[in-house]
Amino acid sequence: MKNWKKRGNETSIKDVFLRNQGIADLDEANEWFRKAVGKNYRIDRLSEACEMIRSYKDKPILIVGDYDCDGITSTSILLIMFRMLGYTNVSFRIPKRFSEGFGINEKIVDEAKEGLIITCDNGIAQIDAVKKAKDKGLDVIIIDHHLPVVENGEEILPEADVIVDPNAIPGSADFSGYCGAGLCYKIAQAMLPDEVCKTLLPLACLGTIGDVMELTEENYVFVRNGLKYMLMSNICPRGLYSLLTSLSLVSNVTSTDLAFKVAPAVNAVSRLEDDGASKVIKLLTSNLDVFTLNRQAALMLKYNEQRKQLKAEGMEKAEELIRSAGVTVPLVLYIKDCHEGIVGIIAGALCEKYKVPAIVLTDTADGLLKGSGRSCGNYDMKARLDDVASLLSQYGGHTGAAGLSLPAANLVSLRKMLIKKAGDFITEDEETVYYDLEGDAKIIKPCIEQLAQYGPYGEGNPEIVFKINGFVTAPNKKGQYLCSFGGGDMNVTKIVSDKKVGAIGFNLDLPADVSKKLSEGSHKVEIVGTLSNNYFNDSVTPQIQIADIRCSDD
Repeated sequence: MKNWKKRGNETSIKDVFLRNQGIADLDEANEWFRKAVGKNYRIDRLSEACEMIRSYKDKPILIVGDYDCDGITSTSILLIMFRMLGYTNVSFRIPKRFSEGFGINEKIVDEAKEGLIITCDNGIAQIDAVKKAKDKGLDVIIIDHHLPVVENGEEILPEADVIVDPNAIPGSADFSGYCGAGLCYKIAQAMLPDEVCKTLLPLACLGTIGDVMELTEENYVFVRNGLKYMLMSNICPRGLYSLLTSLSLVSNVTSTDLAFKVAPAVNAVSRLEDDGASKVIKLLTSNLDVFTLNRQAALMLKYNEQRKQLKAEGMEKAEELIRSAGVTVPLVLYIKDCHEGIVGIIAGALCEKYKVPAIVLTDTADGLLKGSGRSCGNYDMKARLDDVASLLSQYGGHTGAAGLSLPAANLVSLRKMLIKKAGDFITEDEETVYYDLEGDAKIIKPCIEQLAQYGPYGEGNPEIVFKINGFVTAPNKKGQYLCSFGGGDMNVTKIVSDKKVGAIGFNLDLPADVSKKLSEGSHKVEIVGTLSNNYFNDSVTPQIQIADIRCSDD
């Protein structure tokens, strides 16, 4: 049985929010909104970027984005912005995920004969490609949030005309936590009237959540307002609204929905097709009729279902390897014939399940092994790959995630060296479940209403965890006290209380005695978890999502 422990001394939702945000009072949070509305968040060189863009009204502009959710939404924001401004000589190019890899490359530069290149969500580390563009006489604006290349201890910036990247240039902005879509929205905000610019905020919101940025300062404002505008069909971009419709999210959408439903659907096409991201951008920026957009959105969901199936098959192969060789720190797995686009998803799932960093590799057409790594605890994925750089053909990333490729002959050495250099790896305490506040089942509904005042929740503003006492189980319409269904990633456990509130758990590993008791009849239980409303068939049920559960009437 796991230990349950209260985190901090806070006694209200407001106090927990202030603690999690690291602020003294609500006026600090309100100042984020005042500052955002007044356009007073400073970003150096943003105005220079806008001036250069204005000078290209009738000249060629090429937007070079990225194939993930942030890159897709960044590119979409700029394309819609240019359409609103009446620019007609604008095109976009996304690097092909499997055949070209991340970021602007020299082939893309060769395709641009003249004019202006704007990179978004990439560019800061593509030194050679940017130099080639400048040597050709092209103008280059970099809009990025990644870190620059480091050589011999020195940071190297590309030779672009304008760089807008608060992370690469310390002190160049009041807030440095933007993703690419957030920075592109800031460009659009400077170029467009406020009422028109609202249309782009749902895309900035999606990019911020999809790239797991911290929900504080202006990011918090983007996501809070963006979620509101997503539900307005006259404001939300038509393609995005069609996608939300296909996912049954037009009556209510949360940051959790964006993270676990919308962003994966946006990413799925590019995970399965070399140039799949371009299809998604065309949907998100389209002005086609609703029927056509709904049909295209439904096709995206089919890609997502295929992605889920490939992940399940890959996970099964990964589990076989782990059963054979055991769990190491880090896990370094080569999965033969695994789809290249889902190795990162598998690495993330293994990292979450086994609480160790994981690297998953597979074959590629060029004969190299290619893969992705995901980290946890105090493990710095990028730093550890720096240690084994001599074995790698190419790599890049940050503390929490990285991509890499290497000759197959180096795999055994890579595994041995990474395990040897794992150091004093420390992960989260798996035996302790933390909660912030507690009460009985009667508080669930009013607390859900109050939680809405302090959302959205996500990275940097984590969901508040409750311990609910005196949750008395009651039968559902079929007379069941414990209901389980689904399987795999969606193994669902449901119970209901006599207070007409529900409890739901995903992939719960209930102790046999607890499961037996809850199946047999009414019991009083204690639950630790997060609170939310469940929207289903035009009905709303307050519920707690179970992190851990105990029978309390022994």
